[in-house]
Amino acid sequence: MYKNLDDIPITFGPALLAEILGISRNKAYELVHRADFPKYHMGRKIIISKKHFIEWMNAHFSESNSAF
Repeated sequence: MYKNLDDIPITFGPALLAEILGISRNKAYELVHRADFPKYHMGRKIIISKKHFIEWMNAHFSESNSAF
């Protein structure tokens, strides 16, 4: 499990996304297939940019967007 954003690689795939978020691989693939999730395709391989992932997380999980 990652404790610091600096520990996350610059690019990673859905399996590592699952590890970073502490979710199952199936849930990670569901997330990656969302239209608004930032990813790149290289053939069948899915690549996630750390920078764009963090920006996506900030946009979707900031206090101003909280439903609570």
